Amino acid sequence: MSSKLKNDSLLRRIWKGRLAYLLLAPLMIGLLITSYYPPISGLYRSFFDWDVINEPVFVGMDNFVELFSDEVFLNSIPTMFQIAIPRLLISIFVPLIMAELIFAVKSKKMQYAYRVMVLLPIVAPGLVYTLLWQKIYDPQFGLLTTLLQGMNIVPEGTVINWLGNKDLVIFSLIFKGFPWVGGTAVLIYMSGLMNISTEVIESSVLDGCSTLRRIWHIDLPLLIGQIKYFLVFGLIGCIQDYNDQLILTNGGPGYTTYVPSYYMYIKAFTAGRMGYASAVGFVMFIAIFLLTIFIMRKKKGDD
Repeated sequence: MSSKLKNDSLLRRIWKGRLAYLLLAPLMIGLLITSYYPPISGLYRSFFDWDVINEPVFVGMDNFVELFSDEVFLNSIPTMFQIAIPRLLISIFVPLIMAELIFAVKSKKMQYAYRVMVLLPIVAPGLVYTLLWQKIYDPQFGLLTTLLQGMNIVPEGTVINWLGNKDLVIFSLIFKGFPWVGGTAVLIYMSGLMNISTEVIESSVLDGCSTLRRIWHIDLPLLIGQIKYFLVFGLIGCIQDYNDQLILTNGGPGYTTYVPSYYMYIKAFTAGRMGYASAVGFVMFIAIFLLTIFIMRKKKGDD
C-alpha cells in the first residue's frame, strides 16, 4: 500500500513539473544523440570489419585480438605516457605557480592586468597556435634555432631538426606552449586563492609562517579540488589529443610520436578500417573511464 502511495506521489510531482520536463526534453534528446549515441555506436562497430562503403561483417573479438598483438599500437602506449606525464605535471603546477605569483602582487590593478595577460592567448584559435609553433621549430630559420645561435649555444648556420629527429621530437612536443601559463587555469587557481580567508593568511604571517610554508600547509590543501579537476581533465585530454601529431609530426619520424588516438585516426581515415579504429577508441574509453573512477573514488576517500 505504501509503495502504491509513493508511486502516486511521484507521478503527481512529475505532472506538476510537466512544463519543466517538456522544456528539458529537447536538450536531453540532443544529449542522447550527440553524446551517448557515438560511443555506443563505436562499441557496436568495434565488433565488425567495417570500412563505411561495404556492408559491415561481424568478426566478434578479432579486432581486439589483433589490436593487442599490434606492435605499432602497443608501442604507442609508452609514447603517450612519455608525452602525457610531463605535460600533465606542467599543466597542473606551472599555472599554480603563476597564480601564486599574481596573488602575491599587492596592487589590485596589477593583479587585474596580469590576469588579462594570461587570458589573452586563448583568443587565438588552437590551430593557429600550433602552426605558430611549427614555424618556431623550423630547422634552419625558426625562432628556437635562431635564439640558440644568437646565444652561441650552437654554431652559426646549424640546422636542428626539432620535429624530425627522433631524439628531439618528444622533447619538442613537451616544450611546445612554453611558458605554459596562457588560458583559464591560472584564473581557476586564482579564484581558489581569493576564496581563502584573509584572517587565515594574516594569522599565518603573525605566527611567522614563511611564504613557502603557507603555500604548502594552507594553499595547497584548500586548492586540492582545483588540482584534481585539472588532473582528471588533463588525463582525458592527454589520452584523446593527437593535434600535434596530425599537424606537426605526422606521427614521425617513423612511428616515434604515434599515440593511440593518432593511430585510431590513421586506421579510420587513412586505412579505412573503421571497425578496427572503433576498437582502439573503445580501449581508450575504458582507460579514461577507469582512471576517472579511480581519481574520483580517491577524492571521495580523502574527503
